[in-house]
Amino acid sequence: MAIEKTTPASGLSRRGAPLAASAARVDMDLFFEAAQNLYDPEENPEGYFTLNVAENALMIPMMKARIDEILQQGAVPEWAFQYTDPNGHPEVRETVAAFMEQYLCQCPIAPDSIAFSAGAAATIEVSTFMLADEGDVVVIPAPAYPMYTNDVGLKSGLRRYDLQTHHHPADHGDLSPLTTAHLDAAWADISGQGQRFKILLLTSPDNPTGCMYSEQQLREIAEWCMAHEVHLVVSEIYGLSLVDVEDGDIRADYTPATVPQSFAQLMAELQSDYLHLWYALSKDFAMSGFRFGIVHSLNESFLKGFGNVNIPQMVSNLAQWVIGELMKDHAFLERYIATNKARLTGSYKAVVRALRELEVPYVPSRGSLFVWADFSKYLKEDSEKGQEDLWMDIYHSTGILLTPGAGFQHKKYGVFRIVYTTLPLSHLEVALERLKTFFQDRAS
Repeated sequence: MAIEKTTPASGLSRRGAPLAASAARVDMDLFFEAAQNLYDPEENPEGYFTLNVAENALMIPMMKARIDEILQQGAVPEWAFQYTDPNGHPEVRETVAAFMEQYLCQCPIAPDSIAFSAGAAATIEVSTFMLADEGDVVVIPAPAYPMYTNDVGLKSGLRRYDLQTHHHPADHGDLSPLTTAHLDAAWADISGQGQRFKILLLTSPDNPTGCMYSEQQLREIAEWCMAHEVHLVVSEIYGLSLVDVEDGDIRADYTPATVPQSFAQLMAELQSDYLHLWYALSKDFAMSGFRFGIVHSLNESFLKGFGNVNIPQMVSNLAQWVIGELMKDHAFLERYIATNKARLTGSYKAVVRALRELEVPYVPSRGSLFVWADFSKYLKEDSEKGQEDLWMDIYHSTGILLTPGAGFQHKKYGVFRIVYTTLPLSHLEVALERLKTFFQDRAS
């Protein structure tokens, strides 16, 4: 009697086989291709520019120098060689909580209200596993980070719902357009499909738009979520990567007299089990390889369960020790944050100048590492294929790799994310000259 095969020919599970057959994101293969042929003004002047991966290379040299000092000057403690609390070593949690309290959140943060996981993706995965059941829905305002789909879906089995708040980027200012009316519409749509709207996920500053949320917006959204028993999670992974909105060259782009604040301040006031904050060191501190993510919550049951689920994804004790030593150096932190803001602003302004010359609409960014720009007027056809053709034409003609809008789940075609922190300003300016020449020739 023949035995019926229930697994793919590769022998992998039904979950594993599709993952082995596809790339994690649409631009990943091209990124590795371009990374083998990077621009150098002397060694490779015709090389490529990878403006698609969100890394803050502008600050790596400064961070590396300080980490080198810590490793050379300090003795690794004995606890780093032993098992520790799955939510993070108690001493390091005290130090990181103090850092968050002073620099990121500007409100009291108790050490036992935070937990560490191995990077932002692990923090998202463990959090969503704890907050929702398989098949529940995570609502995210579009456009939004493509990899959220995998982070919430692959293991936790949650469904991503992209909430369309606008169509044209020109209609999207420096503050998010999300309102409770949008949430009401999403609630009705999801409920009508027989599913549960369980988590609302916001990013502030946002990826890819760089917009933020005002205090009043966050208050209204938080009250809506608490009333509907929806978990509101705000990722502040770019919370210290801020553009100087008072700079004279860009000041007119921003909503006057609006100073966004950390969501943690509202959490401290409202004291709800339904409000949570994510942070990580990959962007603000140019440490994506250290894999250090943080969740802050006042929900004690969530944090207890987080530690149990988090055991396979704990941050290494050596990384925890290094981060703890780094966070004690307040003179360095203040110098680093100020330098980061100045360099981000300089590179951001360079991109904005180029887009203004091309008369390309963009969303004014208050922070993050990106500009969200609308090149739709250059599409040969208003379709997904038209967008892909333009993306590939830019790449092959200029050597500049952008991230196309397709993965961000926004309905308008021809919008691209430009990461302006992956290379020095002098190299970025060369890339922007290539980009301007490409589009100017196309328009003539």
